[in-house]
Amino acid sequence: MKALMKMAEGPGHLEFRDIPMPEIGDGDLLLKVSCCGVCGSDLHIEDWVHPCDPPVVLGHEFAGVVAAMGRKVTGFAEGDTVAFRRGWSPYPGTQSNGGFEEYMRAPATCMWKTPAGITQAEASQFETLVTPARAVRDMGKVKPGDRVVVTGAGMIGLGAVAIAAIEGAEVRAMGTERDLAERLPIATQVGAARTLVFGDQALSEIAEWAPRVWIEASGAAAAVEGASNVVAKGGTIVSPGLGSGPWNVNVGRMSFNSISLLGMWGGNIAHLDDIARWMQEGRLDIKPMLQSMPLSEWREAFDMLRRQEGVKVVLVP
Repeated sequence: MKALMKMAEGPGHLEFRDIPMPEIGDGDLLLKVSCCGVCGSDLHIEDWVHPCDPPVVLGHEFAGVVAAMGRKVTGFAEGDTVAFRRGWSPYPGTQSNGGFEEYMRAPATCMWKTPAGITQAEASQFETLVTPARAVRDMGKVKPGDRVVVTGAGMIGLGAVAIAAIEGAEVRAMGTERDLAERLPIATQVGAARTLVFGDQALSEIAEWAPRVWIEASGAAAAVEGASNVVAKGGTIVSPGLGSGPWNVNVGRMSFNSISLLGMWGGNIAHLDDIARWMQEGRLDIKPMLQSMPLSEWREAFDMLRRQEGVKVVLVP
């Protein structure tokens, strides 16, 4: 079967190649992969900014159909559509084989049946959406009436816009000139009250607005620096973005004004039931963010995302 693998440490070393079918244990499911999303971390793995344990099949945003079950598995049947419920160790797509392959092994205890009314492409993003949910709910502690800024108009940023809006906040989203055609209009569609192109003029406007929470999902040094300069007194900056720095953060202003800068990595699966319910109710609509491509076209998909074209590509084996 075909799979996309990171074959060695260092930049590059991605290969689309034939590998054997995975073997499963007594507590495992064999999944025929329906689709697997391309995460920014997959691009970082190619660049060797994000670590992994090669050789390994990449891809951790997956959904599939049960093709076979270990003899101790209960609660599933062959043909069930299933999706991510929780991660496992070694983590798929970085430390063990992930979803950029035709079939994959998954512990049954880490999967759940795809909730009714949710497509497999949408379900592949459960693993993604728990991250902005954590940023908004756990780290930013966003409540109704809060003023929230989100920088970065990728999947994490747009997810944060949508979830903050669901929580009752007034949200302003900022991106780059390249986001004007597609990503910022989607931000408006999912709940942003206003969108802006990041720069001095936008920062001046945001400073007057005085947001209590700033979710920085781009990883860009200028965005972190801007947040430290203009977020409200007593405010919180949450940084799930992965950037290489260095950052010239206004620590003096942050200290004098009791501003918190919180780094975070990964999500909180405790929010997954709410995410699924919001999707079923139509309150969290991620369909405009998704587009599908064949797994064999992974190179084009990676390059598209590097050019900030589209939001989320899901690869279909």
